[in-house]
Amino acid sequence: MRKSNLYKLRNTKNQMMETTAEMKLAAAREKMALLREARQTVTKEVEKLMEHNESDGLSWVGTTTDLMEALYCAFEEQSLTDDCGLPLSFMTIVKHCCVVLHVKMPRNPYNMAKKGKNRKGIKKQSIISRTTHMPTTMSTHINYCTYEK
Repeated sequence: MRKSNLYKLRNTKNQMMETTAEMKLAAAREKMALLREARQTVTKEVEKLMEHNESDGLSWVGTTTDLMEALYCAFEEQSLTDDCGLPLSFMTIVKHCCVVLHVKMPRNPYNMAKKGKNRKGIKKQSIISRTTHMPTTMSTHINYCTYEK
C-alpha cells in the first residue's frame, strides 16, 4: 500500500472514531438532561404532596420503596423549606408524607431510598428512570379517593 493511501485510511478511521465519540457524548448529555427533568418532575409532585394533610383522603398504591426514593429525590433537590427558609430534613418529609398517604413509616427510610435508587435491570428500574419514559409515574401511585381506616 502506498503511504498516501495509508494516510487517508488512518485519517478516515480517526474521523470515524471522533464522530462516534461525539455521538456517545451527545447521547450521554441527552440522558442526563432527561434524568434532570425527571428529578424535577418528581420533586414537583412531592412539593404538591406536602401541601396536603391527612384528612384529604390520599393513599399510596405503589411500593413504599418507590415512595421513599421519590421523597429522597425531593430532599436532595432541597426545594422543600420550612417557615424560616431552611431545607426540610428527610425524616420530616417522610413523616409528613407517610401520614398524608396513610403509609406505615419504614424503620429505615434512608436505606429504603438507597435501595430504590440503586435498582437495576429492565423490570426493576428506579422511579426516576421510569419517570424519564412516563412523566406521570409518581402521580399514578397516589389514589385520590376517600381513605377508609
